[in-house]
Order: sequence, then C-alpha cells, then structure tokens
Amino acid sequence: MTSTSQRFKLVDAFAQSSYSGNVAGVVFDADDLTERQMQLIAAEFNASETTFVLKPTTRDAALRFRWFTPGCEVKFCGHATIGAVHALIEEGRFAGAFDEPGTIIPIETKSGIITVRVEKPLTAGGNATIWIDTPHSEPMDTPVNLPPLLKHLGINMDAVDLRLKPIRTHDEDLHFAVKSLPVLFEMKPDMGGVIEYCKRAGNLRGVFVTCLQTVSASTVVQSRFFAPNAGVDEDPVTGSAHGPLGLNLVNCGIVSMINGRADFHCAQGKAGGRAGLVRVIVTDAGDGKKHVRVGGCCITTASGTLDRLPADVGGGQMFKGC
Repeated sequence: MTSTSQRFKLVDAFAQSSYSGNVAGVVFDADDLTERQMQLIAAEFNASETTFVLKPTTRDAALRFRWFTPGCEVKFCGHATIGAVHALIEEGRFAGAFDEPGTIIPIETKSGIITVRVEKPLTAGGNATIWIDTPHSEPMDTPVNLPPLLKHLGINMDAVDLRLKPIRTHDEDLHFAVKSLPVLFEMKPDMGGVIEYCKRAGNLRGVFVTCLQTVSASTVVQSRFFAPNAGVDEDPVTGSAHGPLGLNLVNCGIVSMINGRADFHCAQGKAGGRAGLVRVIVTDAGDGKKHVRVGGCCITTASGTLDRLPADVGGGQMFKGC
C-alpha cells in the first residue's frame, strides 16, 4: 500500500434532497493514478460510477474525466459528470459559471469532448442545475430481439408497450417500455440471465426499462436500469440513458415539440429505494436533426481524503471490461 492524501467527494446527482438520486464518487487531481488504481478505488467506493478528474490532453477541453463502475471503465456517465462538475464548482473551479449562464465547460472523455453548462439557482440557497449536451442520442440501426431478454426479467411480450419503440443506443444499452407501473416495480431480474443476454447481444452495458404510467403527474415516464454486465445490478438514476430516451419519446410522438422545443421531467428509481429526477430538453437543430440536453441538481454528502492508495501490482485491467 502507498500513503497519500488523495481528495475525494461523494455527491448525490439528480437529487432533490440528500441521500436521494444517484451517488457518484469524485476523485480530484487523479493524473498520477494508474488505471488499475482507479478501478480499485471505484470498487472501494462501490458507487455505480466514480469520476476521476485529470488534466486535458487537448486545448479544446478544460479538463478530462474517466469513469469507472465497481467492475470496469465506461465511456460515458451522466450522473457522475454532473456530480463531478458540481464538486469542482464547490472547490472554486469555474467560479464564473453562475455569473455567466452561457458559460460552456468542455470536458475531454473517451466519448469525445462533451459540453456541460451550469444554470444558476432561481432562489438564494437553491441548487444549480447542471446540464450535459448528450453525445450520440440517436438510436443505433440495430434490430432489438426482446423475447430472449424478457424471460430473465420475469415478463412476457404482452407486458411490453410498443408505443415507445425498443432501441439500442450508442452506449450499448437496450431500451424498451412496459405497460404498467406494477410490472415495472415488481420486476425481479435474474441478473445472471441478464448478463448472459447482454454478452450474447454484443456485450450490452445494460437494460433500461421505461413506463408511460408515472408516480407523479409532473413526470413523463418512470424507469429502471439494470447493468449487471457492468458491475451494477441496478442503477438508481442513469443520466446517459435519458438522452436517447428523451429523443425516442419525441420521435415516437409521446412528447410533443412546441416551437421546436420539448422540455420535460423523467423519474427513475429502484423499487422501494433511491430515486431521482432528470430534466430533458429536446430542440430542433435543423436539417432534420434534434439536439438533446439532460440536467439535474446535485448535493454533496461527504468529502475527505484517501489516506492510502491501492498498490499498482500486476498491471493491466483488474476487472473484465464492460
């Protein structure tokens, strides 16, 4: 083991109050950490994702993020992105973000450079909304074969709501809808079966299940996300999934655009557990294309230092890739 004073925070993202939403680990100044050490730290935190903040390798970005689940590295994560930006603002970075609502923060990632914007609170003491311009929200042109998956979720095709088109996303998630909240909340997946399905389907990251029935009239959909193939049996709130979801809701006519814009809220949460709220904006970008932005609020619940780093022994990736 190696002594250190590596600083970190734990942040609840897409949260309306503490200990809701989805917790993200944020590790600052991570440039001296190896990939193996990042993976072991993420496994120690056991949050669905941990962001490691690094110096950019290009002048086009303000900083660089890498995201790890407890089991592997992922190319994009929504909640850990807004959680990390929130933590950096608390640390005094991007001090002008609140004073300049148009400020754009470019972040280098394995999905390319993504842009984040900060919307200052409407009231004193309120929480800022942090927005991500989501990359690759358009679905992949890949057929979705649901029946082999449904048996592992304990449901059949009669429960599937085809008003919302099943899709596969560029984050390698499979999206589909069910007809009722009881079906959604009572689902108890066979995680081993879901892993087997995801691997056979080309190493999917996870399965995002949505319902057009909602707990609150202020939201458009209620969702759950299962990603055991990425080391996360169920993710409380998945920001990256809501870009493709928002676009799919508009494309399928579930949500209407008015004057080239749709602005709505989506809910996600574990049955009987943590839940959060994601705001989605879809705008007409011209040339038949649409732009999607997802946003939410964050609350820091813990901060401290890693007093000892894991040893970098053995080299390479410790866990099987997502």
